[in-house]
Amino acid sequence: MSDIEKHTEVLSEVIFLGRLVERVAAGKIRVPKFQRDFVWNQPDLSALLDSVRRGFPIGSILVWDTEKGIQSTPRIGPLGIQPSPDGSVGYLLDGQQRVSTLAGTLRLTDDMDPVVDHEECGVYYDLDEQTFIDHRKLAADSDPRKLAADSDPRYFPVRSLLNTAGFFEACRRIHDQADDRRRAQRRLDEADRLSSAFRDYQLPLIHIREADLESAVTVFARLNRTGRKMAADELVSALTYQEGQFHLTSMLDGFKAELRKLGFGSLDRAFLLRSVLAALEEDIYAKEWADLMVRPEVRERLPGAFKAATQGIRLALGMLKRFGVTSDRLLPYGLQLVLLGEFHRLCPQPAETTVELLRRWFWVTSFTGWFGGVNTTQAKRALDEIRNLANGRGDAFSVVDLETPAQPFPDRFDARSARVRAFLLYLASLRPRSLAGDAHLDPGALLTQLGTDAVGYVVSSPDPRELVSSPANRMFVDEHHVGQAVGALAGLDEDTLGRLLPTHGFPIDCIGLLRSGDRAGILRGRLDTLIRGERHFMTERRVTLPAEPTAPAIADSEASDEE
Repeated sequence: MSDIEKHTEVLSEVIFLGRLVERVAAGKIRVPKFQRDFVWNQPDLSALLDSVRRGFPIGSILVWDTEKGIQSTPRIGPLGIQPSPDGSVGYLLDGQQRVSTLAGTLRLTDDMDPVVDHEECGVYYDLDEQTFIDHRKLAADSDPRKLAADSDPRYFPVRSLLNTAGFFEACRRIHDQADDRRRAQRRLDEADRLSSAFRDYQLPLIHIREADLESAVTVFARLNRTGRKMAADELVSALTYQEGQFHLTSMLDGFKAELRKLGFGSLDRAFLLRSVLAALEEDIYAKEWADLMVRPEVRERLPGAFKAATQGIRLALGMLKRFGVTSDRLLPYGLQLVLLGEFHRLCPQPAETTVELLRRWFWVTSFTGWFGGVNTTQAKRALDEIRNLANGRGDAFSVVDLETPAQPFPDRFDARSARVRAFLLYLASLRPRSLAGDAHLDPGALLTQLGTDAVGYVVSSPDPRELVSSPANRMFVDEHHVGQAVGALAGLDEDTLGRLLPTHGFPIDCIGLLRSGDRAGILRGRLDTLIRGERHFMTERRVTLPAEPTAPAIADSEASDEE
């Protein structure tokens, strides 16, 4: 029998929602500092509140009960909570976002400024439409910081649902300000149903007792093996947490903010964690984070590994920028960054011949879809090969065959496809000009700002219809030209078109087709030009050309778990 089984109790109770919120306000349930910050937005809040209204289950809340003093946040949402009481305190391991939402919306008081505290917690219920609504949509014109237009009896403040005095005051307002008695009665009945739903709502609260933090989190990881798991970085943070020392989640949040400024803010945190694992020289596909991180030798090296891994990523991003990758939406595979980051961790200043080899490696893996077609064993071997190159133990690649032919030109646009992202890198290399003038667009910045809208349609409904999904029907545009671009093109003079069209991969002779309105002809001509141009682009980067001209774009995933 393990130490965890000997000393740890897992108990469950069913608790009324109001009682849960009271325990939070009293400081008996707290958010430990190793947890991530509150990140839910308005749709998340509304969905949770609507589930309570309908009596739908919202999942269990998991707390670690201990008398040991653990650093915790002084607030949950906008709610300032009491200092830790004497005796046992429940520290949230799972359910922070849900508890913060419920405590914040239900205990928000009139003297709290939601704009300063947590503006998303000022929620009202539309008694007529039976939906939850953000107070910011109801703000009074004379005072945009006010919670809502309280003079309108249609909107019931969620903060009054569990507050007896507040509930009766809100109901009195519905009655006194009614211009239609039947409508007022319907609203009062709906308010009563809503309040009853919240007062009667119960949810499971699971307690882990008689355990240290390490055991509590390990139990949590195992309890949730078949359900919603704690995010990997949250789990590692909890397992490695020591007061006043390294906090992985906070460090990752800070690094994500740095990456956001560089255009890589939407990069999946899993790739950052894999980079840290690589720096620890552990398995980058490790599944049992709990079992790995309880090892003292791993725990002690984590701060240094994080620092080294993030520095490697910074250097790798510098290299990728030289290749034209200025946004995570232009990066074909996140694993390319992981491996290049590991290379730069070990070799911060590579020789130019090595840079050229890595340059070819990047373009070959991008155009062949290499990472989308291998298993974890092959990906790990590729990582070992990258390390050998960095350590001077090799000067060539064999796991990634650099002579593999590229995938053909994709026959449809799918931004999830690595092959389409490789095409976008070619399109970005043409230095596309703005439809509003001669200024060059910044494709990476536009993709970061607008997502796939930055690659707008040339024609919204070409004939034949199959042309609508072709990459030839997509071009980089700014926020003023999202949608169909052909109208803006048709309005430009020939001199402007002569400068602009080649930068978007249009043949210059399509000006006549544009004037005659032959939209299908424009797209067919552009498709031929793009295929020829991309093949030249590949040849310059020493990528073996595909045998076939086109093929379907595949929304590929990276390195499956199959061995």
